[in-house]
Parts: sequence; structure tokens; C-alpha cells
Amino acid sequence: MSLAQLKALFLETILPTWGASGFDEGHGQFVEHLELNGRPQLDGVVRTRTIARQIYVHAHASALGVAPRSSLALAERAFANLHRVAWVSGARSGYARAFDRSTETVTDPVRDLYDNACVVLALSWLLSVTSKEGYRRRIDETIAAIDRTLQAPCGGWAEDSDGTLPRRQNPHMHYLEAALALCETIRTPTYRPAETGAFALLQSRFLLGSHDLLHENFGPRWEIADTFGSQMLEPGHMCEWVWLTGRHDALTRTCHDEIRADLLTNALRIGRSGGSPFLVDQVLASGVPVVTSRRLWPQVEMLKALLTQHRWLDDGSYLAEAETLSSEMLASYFQDVPTGCWHDRLDFNNQPIGSTIPASSLYHLWTAVAELV
Repeated sequence: MSLAQLKALFLETILPTWGASGFDEGHGQFVEHLELNGRPQLDGVVRTRTIARQIYVHAHASALGVAPRSSLALAERAFANLHRVAWVSGARSGYARAFDRSTETVTDPVRDLYDNACVVLALSWLLSVTSKEGYRRRIDETIAAIDRTLQAPCGGWAEDSDGTLPRRQNPHMHYLEAALALCETIRTPTYRPAETGAFALLQSRFLLGSHDLLHENFGPRWEIADTFGSQMLEPGHMCEWVWLTGRHDALTRTCHDEIRADLLTNALRIGRSGGSPFLVDQVLASGVPVVTSRRLWPQVEMLKALLTQHRWLDDGSYLAEAETLSSEMLASYFQDVPTGCWHDRLDFNNQPIGSTIPASSLYHLWTAVAELV
């Protein structure tokens, strides 16, 4: 019942709200966040990844027939603006990391794997829902830019065009997500190598042995060391990999049941504390919290992991736990908020401590709701 309530809340209230308050009509672009009163972001600086994720949400929801009528037009306008403002041409091309939507000027010209992966995800669904070949050209152009601009030793891609350290698993995870979307929607072998290469990193770099924890931060050659922050773990990402591994297995007709089980077990073991049903944002391997907050997005990823396990194992206990979790989320993160909004961050007493309502969480919520459509 609570899963149905979460789905209805998103489709009937949240998505329409963000298609209105979350879109800057005057500049043809989405915002980075809403203020705590539900009004649009006051300044104009936005990250490419946040814009791309909102384009993706509206395009995917349109493809599934559950979006407001204006959603696809908003997504296409936003991408046209994003490409015009943020695309950096030349030998080391790619999308810049951030820009000011009000002045249409780039504020951070660095080409980041995370941002460019999110653009590929958005483009995959724009192509799927519109069949416009221009989007296919942009996909190929962006993938070529990633491979050229973000070359790196020992597998994977560089963090960004500056070669920033530490290297992180998170951008690679989202590149896998984008490659999966391409393979699932376009259904040609063209993008299989990108998907295969990104998924292979899970076992070759991010999990260092049987039943190991998912590591986040690495040195230039994938070294594990406190110097690079390797001791800090994120249970939400462990859950996200459960979901992505399930999609990889469905695409490739392979079986990684043990990896999915280990990822979810470890996330729940080290991520939950103090009797709370929610995951802490960052922890040490011992389960000691690094921060004293629980953002919304790790809870959504935990929900997706439970739904994935239910689907693959046909085990009703996972669905029951997903129902319980969604009920707890609705009671904690969605109470006493402006219409179509949420508390993005709670402290260990379940009190809201967020300073904004970020659009990045709209993306996480949609990826869970899409599993229920």
C-alpha cells in the first residue's frame, strides 16, 4: 500500500510541481534546487549533472506515458540550452561541469565523468521517446569525448579533465547506468562495449575480493589508502549497485545473485544504526558513522535494492520490507513540506537539517517510481 502511495505522490504531485517550480521558463532551463519554502532557486548556477538528470526524468516518464503533457517539451528545451551553453568543443571536448542559467555562461569548465555520464543517460531517453537522430549523434559525440578527454591508466576513466584525485567509483557507476539505458532502449550491440567495460570495474576494482565491501575512493592506479579517503564508505551506493547489477544481468542473461546479496547485506549491516530503518550517508567499514545525517537518496536506493531482490528471487520478504521502508519514508521525509517537496536530509533524531530541496533527489525518486510503473 505504501509503495502505491509513494508512486501516486510522485506522479500526481511531485513531478508536476518540479515541471512548474523547477523550470525557469524565462531562460528555458531547469533549476539546481528549490528553496525550503518551495520557491525556485534564487541564484542561477546549475550543475550539468543536475540538469541532465531532470531531462532524463521528464523524458523517461514521457516514454512510459505517466508524465505531464508539458514534460517532453521541457526536457527538449533544457537539453538545447544545456548543449548550447555547456558543450566545450576541441581536442578535449565534453560538457562543462557547471554554468549560470541566467547569464548562459560557464562557471566551471572542467569536463567531469559524472556530468557527462548523466548527459548520456538523458540523451538515451530523449532518443527513445522522440526517435530524433540528432540525439543519437550527440550520444556518439559525448561517448567519444569521454573516451578521449578522460583517458586514464589501469581501466576506467579519469575523474575529470584535470585528473583530479581521488578516483571514485560513483561516476563510473553512473556511466554504467547510462550505458545500460542505451542498451535497453536502442537495442543494438553498438553500446555493449561501454556497458561491459563499466560493469567489469565492479569486480576488478571496486570490490576487492569475495564478500568485500564496495569501496568509493582510490588513488591514480586504483590504490586503496586512507590518503585517498578509501576508508569512507557509502551504503546508498551499495544498494544502487544491487539495482544496476540486476539490470546488467537482465541485459546480458548472466547471474550475479551472490554479488547482489552481499552488497545489500553489507549496506544494511554497516549503514543502519541506532535502531533506525534508514541508512547513514557515510560510514567506516566498522559501521561507525562519518557524518550524522541520513539523506533521502540512500533510502530510495535501498528501496530499489529491495525491489530488485524481490524481482530476481521471488521472495516476498523483500517486498514486505520495501513496503515497510516506503511507509517509514513517507512518514519522515515527506511530512510538513511544501507541495511536491521533501526533507532532503535528516539528523539522527529525524529532524530536518537540509538547506535546500535539491533536484538530484527528484532523479533518485523517479528511478524508484519507474520500477513501480
